[in-house]
Amino acid sequence: MSERLQVKEMVMQMHEKNLVLMNILGDIAENEASCHLTSGVTEEEIVRRLKDKAVRRKEILGEILHLLRQEEAVRRKPENGSGTLKVLR
Repeated sequence: MSERLQVKEMVMQMHEKNLVLMNILGDIAENEASCHLTSGVTEEEIVRRLKDKAVRRKEILGEILHLLRQEEAVRRKPENGSGTLKVLR
């Protein structure tokens, strides 16, 4: 593969990684902003929403850890090819 194609592939991989990270950041922002309470909301409803939020936070952290592990594996074995991250979604 020519050097120009290698550079182009690396740029595309970085763009893909950035998109994955932006999606995760969007999920975090959405999750953290999702607990808008209105008047008349019961305590049970508040507790349920907070539990749902905690579950989603755990899922997002799992996605982040998965990506970090993939990146670490790619860095340890650079001869394994492109190093493209796989998204869990």
